[in-house]
Amino acid sequence: MNRLTRLLKSNIIFPFSLTGLIFVTLASEAGYNSPNSKLLFGEQQLNVHLLVPVQGAKSTLIVLGGGPSFSSWNLEPIQQRFAQQGYRVGLMDMAGIGENSHLPTDSLLEIWIQQIKLVKDNIQPKTPITLVGHSWGGLMALLYLREYPDDVSKVILLNPVDPDKKAMQNLTAEIDLRNRQEAPVSWDDESLWEQKTDISDDEVERITLRQIQQVLPTYFLDYEQGKRYAEQFSTNDFDIDLNVQAWKEYDANPIKYQEVEGKAEFYFLECEQDYLMPYNKLAFEQGLQFNRIEVIDGCGHFPWVEQEAVFYKLMEDFLNE
Repeated sequence: MNRLTRLLKSNIIFPFSLTGLIFVTLASEAGYNSPNSKLLFGEQQLNVHLLVPVQGAKSTLIVLGGGPSFSSWNLEPIQQRFAQQGYRVGLMDMAGIGENSHLPTDSLLEIWIQQIKLVKDNIQPKTPITLVGHSWGGLMALLYLREYPDDVSKVILLNPVDPDKKAMQNLTAEIDLRNRQEAPVSWDDESLWEQKTDISDDEVERITLRQIQQVLPTYFLDYEQGKRYAEQFSTNDFDIDLNVQAWKEYDANPIKYQEVEGKAEFYFLECEQDYLMPYNKLAFEQGLQFNRIEVIDGCGHFPWVEQEAVFYKLMEDFLNE
C-alpha cells in the first residue's frame, strides 16, 4: 500500500477526504518557543520542552498532543499558561514526529509510553504527576496509566477520543458535510477527476498539507478562525505512516475501562460543537467514574483557541481540586 492509499484509508482524528481539494501555498513552519532540553533515550537524544516556575512548582503536568502523529507545539499556550500558574509543565513531540522524528518507531505505542516514562522519571521521579491529553492524547494518557498506574494521580481529558472509538464512527461524514457547506466544490475543475496510480513523495506531501488546511478549519466553530489556525502547520507536523501504525497497534490492544478505572482521578472537558460530542462523553460516562465533567459552548476541537477564558478557568479548577 503506497502513502497516498494510506492517506485516503487512514482512520485518524483528522480524517482527510479528497472531496473538493483546496490548493494552497506551502505554509511557513511554526514550532516551539519554549526552551528545549535533551534526554538520553536509548542511544538517541529526546527533545523535551520543560517550563519550571522560579519559585518552585506546585506539581508536574505532562501535556500530550493529538493526531496520533501530530506535532505538539500547538499546545504550547497551555504549557505556558500553567507554568505561569506555578506548575512544572512538560511538552514534546512523540517519537517519529517533528523534533523527535529521528527516534525509532518500531512498536510505536510502547516507545511512546517509554518516552513519557523517561520524562516523568527525570522531572518528578518520586511522586505521581498529572497527564493532560488532548484528542488522541487522551488515549495516550490512558495507555500510560494502564502500564504505570502508580505514576499518575490525575488525568485530564480534553476533547478526547473514547477507548472504543465510538466518537469517530460518523466523523468523516460530518467533516465532509462541513466542507461542502464552507468550501463548495467547483466541478468544472478537471483535476478533481484525475485518478493517479503513481504519485511522487512531493505530491503526497502537497496533498497532506492541502488536506490539513482543508480539514483542520472544520474543527472550529468559527471556520475563518480555523483557516488562519491551519496556516501555521506544515507537512513536518504530521506523519501519515505513523498515524496508521499507531491506530493499528492500538486496535490490537485497546484500552478496556476496567484496566484504568480507579487508578487515578479523571476529569473530562469538551466543546459542545466538537465532532466527537456527544459520543465520546456518553461512552466515557458509561465506562469511567469522573470527578468532574464540563462541556463548553461555542467551540469545536480547540477550546483554548476559541473559548480561552472559559477553558483556562475550568482547567484551573480541575488542577486545584
